[in-house]
Amino acid sequence: MNKLSIRRRTLLGLIGSLAAIGSGFAVPAFADETVTLWSWRTEDEAAMRRIFDVFEKETPGIKVNIQFTPDADYQNRLSTALRGGRGPDIAQLKAYGEVQPFIEAGYLDALDESVAELKNMPDTALGAARGRTDGKTYGVPYSVPMMGVFYNKEIFAAQGIEIPKTYKDFIAACEKLKAAGITPIAAGGANGSAWALEIGVGVVGPTVYGPGFYDEMMSGKATFEDPRYVAALKRYAELKPYFSDGFAGVDYTTSTQQFINGKAAMFLGGSFENGSFKAQNPKLQFSIFSFPADDAGATLYTSAFSDGSYGLVSESKNKEAATKVLNFMASQKFAQLFADELGWPPARTDVSVKNPVLSQMMEMAKNSTPYLTLVGFRWQSPTASSILQAEIIDTVEGKIAPEKLGADMQAAVATWFQPKQ
Repeated sequence: MNKLSIRRRTLLGLIGSLAAIGSGFAVPAFADETVTLWSWRTEDEAAMRRIFDVFEKETPGIKVNIQFTPDADYQNRLSTALRGGRGPDIAQLKAYGEVQPFIEAGYLDALDESVAELKNMPDTALGAARGRTDGKTYGVPYSVPMMGVFYNKEIFAAQGIEIPKTYKDFIAACEKLKAAGITPIAAGGANGSAWALEIGVGVVGPTVYGPGFYDEMMSGKATFEDPRYVAALKRYAELKPYFSDGFAGVDYTTSTQQFINGKAAMFLGGSFENGSFKAQNPKLQFSIFSFPADDAGATLYTSAFSDGSYGLVSESKNKEAATKVLNFMASQKFAQLFADELGWPPARTDVSVKNPVLSQMMEMAKNSTPYLTLVGFRWQSPTASSILQAEIIDTVEGKIAPEKLGADMQAAVATWFQPKQ
C-alpha cells in the first residue's frame, strides 16, 4: 500500500471517529479565555462586577477576572508585578505623572490603533494617559471627576440651613451645626489619608485663586508662593474648628463613615464618592455644591481631572481578548453603565444622566479648572502633592505657616518643572 492510500485511510478513520464521538458522546467545549484586570477601587467592586457581567453576556468566550487591591498598596503591588513579568492583562493606571514610569519602562502597549473609540473621548480625559515623550495613548480613561462639598440634605433641612451663597454663609452654617452637636465637616488625614486633605484644598482652591491660575502656573507667571495660592491654603486651614474631632488621627475611611452614617453634615470630596456613598447607605439623602466664594454673585469653579485609565500590559498572554475588553471599556455602553452604576462622570459625554447628584456634578463641571497639584505638578519627583500631603496636617494645626507650605511646594517642583514659554 502506498503512502497516499495510508494517508487517505487515516483521514477517513479520523472522520469516522469524530462522527462516532458526535453521535454518542459530548464533545468538550473550548474553555473561556480569562482576562485578568487589576483595580484599586475596592469601593466599586460590586458595581464593576455588574458592568462586566453585561460584557460577558454579550461576548461569549471571554471572562473578566477583576482583582481589587486597596489603594494604599496598589501601586507598589503593580510595580513589583510588572517588573517580575507577573502582572495582569489589564491594569488600572494612575493618571499623569504616575503612569509615566510604566510607559517609559515598556510595560504598556499604546492603544491608539487598537481601540478606535478613544477618538470619541475628550482631551481632558485622554491627557492623563498619554506618554510624555511620544504622545501616544496608553490607557482607556473611565472618568473625569470634579470636586465639591457633599452635604446631608436631611441635616440641612432639620437645622434650617440652605446651601451657602457666600463663604460667610458657609462658616455660619458650620457654627450652627457645631452648636447642635453635629460635626460640620467629616475630614481626616491619618494612616496614609493625607491625599483626602489634598482633595479638600482642591475643593476650596478654585474659588480663591480663580480659574485662570492654572494657566499662569503652567506659564511660570505664578508659583505656589503666589498670594492667591497661599490664601487658598489659609482658607482651608480656617476650617479646622469644623473638622472631625482629632482630625489628624482620623483616616479617610472613618471620615467617610461619619458622613455616610449621618454623624457629619458635610464632606469635601470628589465625584467618585457618589456611588460609594449611595451603595453604603441607600437611605442617605445627599447632594453636592461648589465651595462658595466671598461674593454672592461670583461664578463658582470646581477642580476637575482625569482619574486614571485602564492599560494593556505588554507581557499579557491574552492580548486579543484583553483588547476586546478595552474596546468595551471605551464604548458608549460602558460609559452609560459606569454613570448608572457608579454615579460619577464618565470619560465620554454621550450619556444620559439619570442620577440627580451626578446631574448636579455635571452642571458644576461646566465651570471647572484643572486640579492644580495633580494635573500640573505630579509628573516628576518631588511632586507638589508629596509636599502638600506631608505638611498639610501641620499647616491646619498651625505648626507650619501656609506661606512656608507654599514655598516648600515651589522649591520641590522647581527642581524639575519647566514653564511653558
